[in-house]
Amino acid sequence: MPSFTQKLIVIHELAGQPKGFILLEVLIAMGLVATSWMALGNTYQHQILRLGQLQERREQIKKEVDQHEMLVFTSTQSSNASTASRKLANESIGMSRRSRPVSSIGRTINKK
Repeated sequence: MPSFTQKLIVIHELAGQPKGFILLEVLIAMGLVATSWMALGNTYQHQILRLGQLQERREQIKKEVDQHEMLVFTSTQSSNASTASRKLANESIGMSRRSRPVSSIGRTINKK
């Protein structure tokens, strides 16, 4: 049987070895995790806010462009109804050539 002093020496040697994380290490790790989660959440909220602002701006620009196109179209139609002005009106609103009205002048008539 070991003596009392030998038991104290063995206990003292075992007590010097860490048996797990200490409280300070746990607190630091928890702080790092919490900080990273907060930063991630903040970044996500910022991106969502920015996306919403960009969508609102796009809608506003589309409305302004539509109003401008309608103004140009109506002013061109009311000022002159000639073929040249219709071409300009169609160009200003961005209509493709395929969707423009085709006049019957200049067409050939195929009779069989």
